[in-house]
Amino acid sequence: MNSKLKYLIALATVVNVICSNAQSAWPGVQWASAVNLSAAYPSDAIGLSGMYWNSYTNRLYTIGDKGYFYALQYNKTTNAYTLIGTNSSMNGPEAVTMVNDSLNEFYTIDENSYQIRKYTHAANFSTITMSKYWYLLQSPSPMTDTGNTGPEGICFVPDKYLKRIGFISSKTGTTYTSTKGMGGLIFIAHQDGGYVWVFDVNPAVTNDFAYVGKYKTNETESCDAAFDRSTGLLYILHNTGDNYLEVTDMTTTLVSGEYKFATKKEFYIPNPSGSINVEGFALSPKYPASTNMGVWLCRDVKLADNADAVRWFSTFSAEGTDIRTDVSTVTTESETFSIFPNPVSDQLIIKNIKPESFSVQIYSGIGQLVVVKQNLNSQETINLKTLKSGIYLVKISANNQLKAVKTIIKI
Repeated sequence: MNSKLKYLIALATVVNVICSNAQSAWPGVQWASAVNLSAAYPSDAIGLSGMYWNSYTNRLYTIGDKGYFYALQYNKTTNAYTLIGTNSSMNGPEAVTMVNDSLNEFYTIDENSYQIRKYTHAANFSTITMSKYWYLLQSPSPMTDTGNTGPEGICFVPDKYLKRIGFISSKTGTTYTSTKGMGGLIFIAHQDGGYVWVFDVNPAVTNDFAYVGKYKTNETESCDAAFDRSTGLLYILHNTGDNYLEVTDMTTTLVSGEYKFATKKEFYIPNPSGSINVEGFALSPKYPASTNMGVWLCRDVKLADNADAVRWFSTFSAEGTDIRTDVSTVTTESETFSIFPNPVSDQLIIKNIKPESFSVQIYSGIGQLVVVKQNLNSQETINLKTLKSGIYLVKISANNQLKAVKTIIKI
């Protein structure tokens, strides 16, 4: 091989490495052009550091320094947000997530105490009570106390998606899904080294959990995380110099003896003026498109000094394709099948104008199969009385083909 050819090969390798790790432009408007939601929060709010969007109730949950929690209600008619709940006695929460959007409960990661915490609340948020906790500095967790550079982000990933990708435990090197009863795993974004730690938590028992693994990311600090259940993609917010948003499908490779998430894309965060300490991120599911709300970012500033702490990017080109139906392409024959009423209380009616039998599968919001009906006729009534309130996915098949998919709300 001549020297010129060797040079070209070496150059191509360098270019490929650089391109594979390059950040992409933010897929939305810039910070100043996004909707400023800061006025919806109390003026004494400080240090906003974590967010979660509840697509069932259309509520934005936000966590702030010194134990502050805020719940905003979105009104589709007015396109506005209203503060409906606050709490100022939650110690040191850094991020917030939910396992089931239809329940009056949420989970936080507390940086001061290194605890995952479960809170239950009244429907109107008049009371918010810590009901369970899991201490991450005790066995079986190998996490160590790194002081003020501890855990900062939290999100929940259902087993359905973990099974789909064959999620690997870095502890055992084998596939893993939850065994403790939550129906999925808790992912923790950590400042120290930018790792994401994963735990299998028993939602009913304090300090009952299993350590699943520790995973490298693209950056050396991570401060929040969010999971899109419609695309199966995990978003990790990095607060390192310029702010970055990493997207991964949670498949892994071994790098220098450590498991690392495969990066699908990494974006530059649009920086605000002044302090660029963006610490919180939330997103709505990309699908269905009719209910997509975009993403939210918040930063660690005092609102009284800088009324520009929270921005809503209602236009955001999220990554991924629709995986909710477990098939790459679905043709929904809405002219053939009618599914009503929606929202539904007890009885769901399915009508088929074609002379063929069909089957129905209904999945919960965390991907659990809760109803199966086969060999149905032209019109069937399905009893949903025993199901909890929440969002469900209805799949209809006939002649071994998926015919219709519809999201319903059980009230």
